[in-house]
Amino acid sequence: MKVLGHKNIWALAALLLAGTVISSARTASPEVLVQPEAIMEFEDDLSYMEDIEEYVEEYLDEMIQEEVAPTVVKVYDENGELVLIEDTSDNELSEEAIRLIRQSEFLTEYDDTTYYRLNS
Repeated sequence: MKVLGHKNIWALAALLLAGTVISSARTASPEVLVQPEAIMEFEDDLSYMEDIEEYVEEYLDEMIQEEVAPTVVKVYDENGELVLIEDTSDNELSEEAIRLIRQSEFLTEYDDTTYYRLNS
C-alpha cells in the first residue's frame, strides 16, 4: 500500500476545492431567477411607506408625551424614615433638598416620584 504524502494531500484538497467552485459556478444565481417585471412593480409601489411613516410618527408622539419628569422627590434615612419631600413641579429644588440628594443614593423612580436613601 502506498502512503499519501503531504504534497499529495494538499493536491487532493486543491482538486476538491476547484471542483466545488466549478460546480457552484454552473448553477443559476438568484438574480437570474427573479423576473425584472416583479422588481419594477415593487419599486413603483411605495404606498406602504406612507402607512409606515404615519405609524412611526404616532409612536414617537406617544413616547414623547409619556416622558414626564418626576414631580416629587422623597429622601429617606438609613432607617427608612422619611427625611424630605420636595415638590419639583416648578423645576426648582431648595438648597436643603439639593444637599440631601447629593448625600443620597438613588433608589428608584415610580410614577411621578423619585426615591433616594441617605448614605450612612
